[in-house]
Amino acid sequence: MKKMTRVERKKRRKKILFRIFLLIILVIIATIFAFNSKYFNIDYIIVEGNDKLDYDYIVNTSLIDEGENIFRVKTSDAEKLLNKLSYIKNVSVKRKLPNTIYISVDERNLAYQFRILSTYVLLDEEGYLLELSNEQIDDIPMFVGFELTDIKVGESIFSNDKNTILYDFFLNDEVYNTIMKMSLITYNENDNNINIELNNGIGVAFGPLDNVKYKIRLLDKILLDIEKKQIKCKMIIMNKGDNPILVTDD
Repeated sequence: MKKMTRVERKKRRKKILFRIFLLIILVIIATIFAFNSKYFNIDYIIVEGNDKLDYDYIVNTSLIDEGENIFRVKTSDAEKLLNKLSYIKNVSVKRKLPNTIYISVDERNLAYQFRILSTYVLLDEEGYLLELSNEQIDDIPMFVGFELTDIKVGESIFSNDKNTILYDFFLNDEVYNTIMKMSLITYNENDNNINIELNNGIGVAFGPLDNVKYKIRLLDKILLDIEKKQIKCKMIIMNKGDNPILVTDD
């Protein structure tokens, strides 16, 4: 193979540099075109996965506008804004060229409500505070008599260690399914006792605020047995001795 001369090497370098320069110019021209062409203006903003939050609220919060150039949208900024909404657990904002924005949200589900004076504290099953309401929500368990310290909308109540006493009511699918059978959970701080009203009308003397997870699992087994044997039960006493007592209509 013939070795290139110094002049030939110099010419080759010039050709390479010229091609790089030309490529840079083409990229600049393409970028200017993309950022200014109406062809890349947003015509459609599609929101998926929302139930609690309506379309307009999500789009307005994202600060993305129809007619805006799609390349001028900072999707990461839109995601940060949307993640500040208490009902949003996860969110993804994507471009689909030439003119569509997709916003995909994973919402938190309303699971529990705590009545604190005249305010209803609405939480998801992980303990995130979704909102403060002046009205009671139907068909979800109500917790009464419990204290929640230093809570903020959009944050977990367990950010404060004083609230971890309630931890066993959360973050467990088995426990959650049983709590969904309850309409009212009342805590009396003076004697450290919990009384429960079930959706089927059965009352439960649950006992003190300890071994909560174990007792909820035990309660679920009792309820399954009552249903299976068709026992006409009106009261379950779990705070008298080691074995629960069933009070029947008979």
